[in-house]
Amino acid sequence: MPAAEFACPQCNTAFLVEPGTVDAAATCPGCASQLEAHFYPAFFRPPELGVAASELTELSEASCFYHPQKQAARVCDGCGRLMCALCSDDLGEQHLCPACISSGRKKGQLKTLENTRTRYDSIALSLAVFGLLMSVFSIVLAPASLYIAIRHWNSPQSVRGGGRIRFIIAILIASFSLLFWGSIFGLAIFGSSTVHHHHA
Repeated sequence: MPAAEFACPQCNTAFLVEPGTVDAAATCPGCASQLEAHFYPAFFRPPELGVAASELTELSEASCFYHPQKQAARVCDGCGRLMCALCSDDLGEQHLCPACISSGRKKGQLKTLENTRTRYDSIALSLAVFGLLMSVFSIVLAPASLYIAIRHWNSPQSVRGGGRIRFIIAILIASFSLLFWGSIFGLAIFGSSTVHHHHA
């Protein structure tokens, strides 16, 4: 999905917003105004895939609460306001307007809208790195890192996206730590048995 163009409300200077951006704060390159914006999924939809809101053709037709010049297509299940096709966001079986989604996000009432996820990849990587830095604890931290990486390999990733590179790095570091300590213990045991054999 390509980046979408956003215009500064002060000077109308346009700049690009990366797909998937939800909340953004930036300085306008044209007038240096400090901008804060919340982007809904419909903002990034290509024009050919989006549902265009119909223009009002008669004064008797119902109009969108947020866009009076657009024909109403649905009623918000949260507040009952009329909204055009552009304003309607489908969350499961609910059709909500921008205000209800914003309010629901702040109050944590929208269970179908995920704001955060547990970053198991970061947890696994942190355990592996701490184990490597604090070598004594790697005997415990390395297996824990491997368990989390394997157990949550298919768990939903960050809402911001990303691959499994952290899991891969965690597995490599944890495996190296275990091999290192395994070699140390092996040499200690083998060396001890060799000494006893020579004394005998």
